[in-house]
Amino acid sequence: MSKHSRITKLQQLIAQNRSLHMRAAADLLNVSEMTIRRDIRDHPALFDTLGGHIIAPETPAPYDLGRAADLNKASKKAACLHCLPLIKAGDTIFIDCGTTLVNLVDMLCDDLPITVICYAMNVADRAIRKLNIKLVLIGGEYHPKTASFSLLKDDKAFDNLAINTAFLSAAGFDKTLGATCSSFHEASQKRSAMQRAQKTVLVIDNSKFGKSSAAHFANATDFDHIFSQLGALAP
Repeated sequence: MSKHSRITKLQQLIAQNRSLHMRAAADLLNVSEMTIRRDIRDHPALFDTLGGHIIAPETPAPYDLGRAADLNKASKKAACLHCLPLIKAGDTIFIDCGTTLVNLVDMLCDDLPITVICYAMNVADRAIRKLNIKLVLIGGEYHPKTASFSLLKDDKAFDNLAINTAFLSAAGFDKTLGATCSSFHEASQKRSAMQRAQKTVLVIDNSKFGKSSAAHFANATDFDHIFSQLGALAP
């Protein structure tokens, strides 16, 4: 297959699937993954990459937890490290959904007795592996896209909670627009947790700065601390 034919076929595959893993593209076109990478590099107007997937530059990739977890992974871990001094034995903490704060759960000492409140399956899955964590999972309607739950109408689950520190994540953070996320049900959960918490902490990597999504959940000044991989930022 000529390079021109390969590029044309790759365009067709991306148009059909919206995104395609690099390895899958190489297999379908019967070439090496290195060849596919060169083709993408040589045609930046036609192709872009995201977490090992090929996408069209003008086409937003669908959110995928597994793929999102690989993006800026080191930066997410570095941001979470700054949170550890805020967590003490006996605390009740809220841990938000997404792929940033699961790293915080992994970093908690196995012998630290705390209560973790969450509404996301991936966070709960990590928390139950820590023997001294008491887990409270906020249930309701399940949303597969983000592996999270939203409260049913008139559900007062948060009313009975006393949270020492709420750790929040965001899809975007802007000094003017504040902290935003893509799902309105998540924004509601975040606000409820913040209202019940003594301290609120936003944890984001630098790729989120200057970006915004549709659902606003807090202003910059609503947080007691804002941590990125570089350390603390002024709220």
